[in-house]
Amino acid sequence: MAYVIIKTISRGLAPLGILIRSGRRFISTNPDIIDPVEYGFEPACGSLIASIEAASGKKKPYIVGEPNSLMMTIAKKKLKVHSEDTIMIGDRMDTDIIGGLEAGMQTCLVLSGVSSKESLSEFPYKPDYIYESIAEINPENF
Repeated sequence: MAYVIIKTISRGLAPLGILIRSGRRFISTNPDIIDPVEYGFEPACGSLIASIEAASGKKKPYIVGEPNSLMMTIAKKKLKVHSEDTIMIGDRMDTDIIGGLEAGMQTCLVLSGVSSKESLSEFPYKPDYIYESIAEINPENF
């Protein structure tokens, strides 16, 4: 069976709806709607997913990256480490932090990306650590 995998913004999206409607599997790396860039934000994979969902009539793709904790579980196994010895550091509450929590890891949110202090109240879960940027993180503190 063939698959349609969405990795990043690309040209030629029109055939994707047709392929998915004809039975191809719908897979994506992540559901991020926007990505931070030096000039602000730009559409990310989740934006493409939304348009392809509408065009194909499919509800949701299978997400193989964050927040899918399977990815982190496989990484821990390959690295031969345990959840209590790992930490997920990310800039998104809705993917990085929830993925880390679901994989049983400690979590650290950096505020230099998408999520902000103000947005924390929108989520029923909290990261273990919060830093303004990754430059502030000292591994000795974990």
